[in-house]
Amino acid sequence: MTAVPASAGPAQRSDSDQDPREALRLAGLDVRPIPRAAEHTPAGLQQAVKQRAVPMIFNGLTDEWPARKSWEPEHLRRTRGHQEVTALMGLPTDGVLYPQDQQLYERTLPLAEFIDVMMDETAVAPSYLAYQRAADLLDLSDCDLAALLGPADGPGSDTRVWIGSAGTRSMLHADLKDNLFCQIWGRKTVTLLSWEDSRSAYPFPDNLVNSQLDLAHPDLARFPRLRDATFYSTTVNPGDVVFIPRGCWHDIRSHTPSVSVNHWFGPAQSFTEYLALLARLGPEYWRRTASDFIGHGLFGRREETRFFFSPPSTGKRLYHALRTGNFNHDNDPSA
Repeated sequence: MTAVPASAGPAQRSDSDQDPREALRLAGLDVRPIPRAAEHTPAGLQQAVKQRAVPMIFNGLTDEWPARKSWEPEHLRRTRGHQEVTALMGLPTDGVLYPQDQQLYERTLPLAEFIDVMMDETAVAPSYLAYQRAADLLDLSDCDLAALLGPADGPGSDTRVWIGSAGTRSMLHADLKDNLFCQIWGRKTVTLLSWEDSRSAYPFPDNLVNSQLDLAHPDLARFPRLRDATFYSTTVNPGDVVFIPRGCWHDIRSHTPSVSVNHWFGPAQSFTEYLALLARLGPEYWRRTASDFIGHGLFGRREETRFFFSPPSTGKRLYHALRTGNFNHDNDPSA
């Protein structure tokens, strides 16, 4: 494992539950490193995006970004500490779903106060300023994503920043667009599962983009198809970029206080691909999708938000896809 640079933040203060690699290996599952690029350059990244065959990690690709210094927590505290943000506070440390609706964890406070909490090594419950539109809080000229992606970037892209304590968890889920995950400060583990292994991800019956799996606690008795899956997992350090193709399942967990940015871009995965997955998953999924199509689509009933930044249910997505042709309605931030 690569040592964390001195500027990357405090030493790891998490337990083994935050890094699923060892748990997956101890369960006898196939866990491999995320493929590393042969050429750690923008040209190499653009070639990987063009091929869209496998996820890939690029080391040190953003080392020259001004964000590597200007987005450090202490610098943000000094320069932007007065700005109010809405963060998730007192988050659970285990389980796949929130015990309560996500809104009950939200708190509005000055950025400086949030940073004090996220850097507190005595804190037990994680805190996360997550899914924050980067341009609303930071200077996007400090991270030149367009230069990384070249012609692959374009209309419909969206950039989000993720600032949080050690122990934050984005549980296993899939996005509809290609994704660049860029680690700015601190250290995280990224664990991936290909779209082709989606049945082994055990999506929730009501939501095909969220997995029932907690990769730190693999339960082979309950989820036997895990034995057939291949996982890819690597620790990412400041300067690293991970290209995550659309549909690729990903689980991201922080080992230290951390600052990351992600960028969704390119055409979205089609709803016909999700319908094909739905067809393979069987009657339990069909019944729930039909129920949500009626209840949350036709009748517009509010859905619980107990997933991490809950996307609409599959039934509601299908309702909007049939009405508007947009399976991403109410989820894709740039649609």
